Amino acid sequence: MVMSLLGLSWFNPNPSGMTRRVKPKWRAIVVWVIFLLSPLPAGAQATRLTGKSVLLLTPEDMALPAMSMFVASLRSVLWAAQDGPITLDVESLDLGWARGPAYTEALHTWYLAKYRERRPDALLAFRTDTIQLALELRRELWPDIPLIVLSEDGQLWEHQPRPERVAGLWLRYDLRATLELALRLLPDTRRLAFVNGSSPWEQAQQAQLVRELQPLLAQRGLEFIDLTNLPLDELLARARTLPEDTAVLTYTFMTDPSGRPFVGREIARMFLAACNQPSFALHDTVMGLGFIGGSLVSYEAVGEQLGLLTTRVLGGAREEFLEPLKSTSDELLTVDARALRRWDIPRERVPAGVRFAFDEPTLWERYRWWLLGALTLSALQALVVGGLVVERRRRMRAQAELVERQRLEKLAELEARRTLDQLAHMGRVAALGELAASLAHELNQPLAAILSNAQAARRLLNATPAELDEVREALGDIISDDKRAGEVIHRMRALLKREEPRRELHSLNDLVCEVARLLANDMHLRGATLQLSLAPLLPAVQGDGIQLQQVVLNLLINGMEAMAQVPEGQRQLTVRTSSTSPGQVELCVQDSGGGIEPSRLPLIFEPFYSTKDHGLGMGLSISRSIVEAHGGRLEAKSPPGQGALLRCILPSVDTESSHDTSPRHHLPRGR
Repeated sequence: MVMSLLGLSWFNPNPSGMTRRVKPKWRAIVVWVIFLLSPLPAGAQATRLTGKSVLLLTPEDMALPAMSMFVASLRSVLWAAQDGPITLDVESLDLGWARGPAYTEALHTWYLAKYRERRPDALLAFRTDTIQLALELRRELWPDIPLIVLSEDGQLWEHQPRPERVAGLWLRYDLRATLELALRLLPDTRRLAFVNGSSPWEQAQQAQLVRELQPLLAQRGLEFIDLTNLPLDELLARARTLPEDTAVLTYTFMTDPSGRPFVGREIARMFLAACNQPSFALHDTVMGLGFIGGSLVSYEAVGEQLGLLTTRVLGGAREEFLEPLKSTSDELLTVDARALRRWDIPRERVPAGVRFAFDEPTLWERYRWWLLGALTLSALQALVVGGLVVERRRRMRAQAELVERQRLEKLAELEARRTLDQLAHMGRVAALGELAASLAHELNQPLAAILSNAQAARRLLNATPAELDEVREALGDIISDDKRAGEVIHRMRALLKREEPRRELHSLNDLVCEVARLLANDMHLRGATLQLSLAPLLPAVQGDGIQLQQVVLNLLINGMEAMAQVPEGQRQLTVRTSSTSPGQVELCVQDSGGGIEPSRLPLIFEPFYSTKDHGLGMGLSISRSIVEAHGGRLEAKSPPGQGALLRCILPSVDTESSHDTSPRHHLPRGR
């Protein structure tokens, strides 16, 4: 009873619990005290009444993926091949994590006590360090039972007499084949980095593996980078800075130099996340984490082969005892298709016979015919839609041509009715008259408001008592209306007065809006609609504001006159501002009139040339002179069915560097 309460909790090879909290020098003493004080279990000889039992000693914890897979495969084969029931007992020694002779002595003492009265029919041992302990236990407890071993050392019995009744398999880790595969996949490799842990077994294995690699390293002239026996933090730091022409081979990582235990699969995840170069492995349990591949050991296949050998031995076969260790022959060159794509390694470099893992078909390979059908259907739909669009455009073009023909016929009738006695200079006089009418309209409202407020203030002052608050409010309205009327007069005087040109920064949008306010009443009288499309955040222009306003005024008046014969409701004048390219701003004035004949386009800016019977032909000529003096240009187009389009292009100014206002061009005096 004392053994069951204390011994199992202190000396269970599982790495959890108190295994690492008991000092090694006390383990042997505690085991012997338990063994001496514990009574022999009743009926110990009858623990296995029927069937056979097998005891398996493993070097590592059963929680590790490799050990779990190996034991599960072994148990499955034993149960399937044995006639009667069979019991498989598994003891994990944790030899990779626990070290020292005290620990080994404690294990030896514990298993002598635990299995003294429990005789297995066969003893199985995995790995060289475990085989030595198994030989000692068999010699002291069951010298006549067979021992089946699975050793990573093919020359296990080379330097010592081979014990009797021993059969075994050689678990080969073919690092050379893995390196050859790496060199085939990465032909530019010039360096080889090798990763391994710090346990005594790992270090012993490393010496043997490196000896196998030396001929190939010398033949290919590869530089060897030793990443073994390093603390975990230093290993990850080194992995982040490996040279570009490096291939990485990994073995195991059970402990670091401080003796800290690790789970190899978890270390593999951390290492692959940090490593900047492609890595290769020897164990199939880590495939799928990001390794490219290698000569992989399948622990499931190894467990199956060991189970078959154990079955034959339990069946009485003895020829196995006379042969040297046989290779398990379970190594299989495997590559991860996803890792190949990640590192941009062409599949053509993979040698024939290599197995592809995680080779999932692409979307095209999986749904090729469905995609082809969908693309064909989409192409047919696109052709049908394209045909419908073309047909619709043809119909719309025919309708537009019909409307244009009707409009031209009507314009021709109106043109025939004009009298021949219109004077050529009426254009300039009409423009001044239009400005005067706009001025009168703008002044009528504030003057009427001033008169009304003044009369109200007089009545309020004559009242008894006088209502001074309302008088003050009326006087405030008078002042506001007076300022409004003064602004109208100021704008008109600014357009008409003559003074030296000045170069100042102006907003083209503000200039357009001021001219539009002056012409608002005339637009209404002509039955025309003005549509402003002004670009926000427009760069400033530098020049004389009065002259630039004269350009805008001429363009708008020309547009209104061009629409004189268009029926009311269709007279639309569109003004747009934009910044089409860096360093330029553009003003576009487009009317809905009859447009300009192509043969007359080169002549419209010439002095005294006019497309109107009553025009003097000076407005556009003056406008071009002003625009060219400001470093710009004035163009005219006549899109079919869209009236005339006049484009004024001016250089813009960077406001951050516009402190220098010195003239760059000689501007003409205001006309």
